[in-house]
Amino acid sequence: MKSLEDYLKLPYTIETKKESDGSYFIKVKELPGCMSVGESIEEAYAMIEDAKADWIQSCLDDGRVIPEPEEDDAKAYSGKFMVRISPIQHRELSDTAEEYGVSLNHLVTEMLSQGNGIMKSQQKTLDQLLSKVSPIPVMTGERRVPIEMPTMGAKWAPLAASSRPGSSKTLLAKVHVPRRNTTR
Repeated sequence: MKSLEDYLKLPYTIETKKESDGSYFIKVKELPGCMSVGESIEEAYAMIEDAKADWIQSCLDDGRVIPEPEEDDAKAYSGKFMVRISPIQHRELSDTAEEYGVSLNHLVTEMLSQGNGIMKSQQKTLDQLLSKVSPIPVMTGERRVPIEMPTMGAKWAPLAASSRPGSSKTLLAKVHVPRRNTTR
């Protein structure tokens, strides 16, 4: 079993965002709920290191699994993958590609890119909405007040799309928000 020091040496992904008030929101991508805010970027980085140590220690104390960062070289992507679709969809996509004067590969790549952008945009909107209702750790001087956080945030996932590509730009989604345990 790894120690706190072992986890702190791992290359976790730190994401920062400058807020409209000039402060910096900072979070650890792989550790749900591990976030902080600093008046300067330097302060934000110092605070996230403390938050990361507290987050990991809490998981170690409770016996919970601690996500580890995925190394860039761990996965090799060739840029190719096989997709099975119905012959009707294949024909319709081919016709659409011909209509636009592009290859079928180019058309599908563009469609996937646009769909991925839509999903990321919707996930960002969902995260912003949840951040307004999710509890944020309270800091009082040097003392941290513990609060109960859900173990997993809400995630957007595709539910269904039109069976005819290009016939509708509406994507349906389901959102899973874990229920809090109300019994104590």
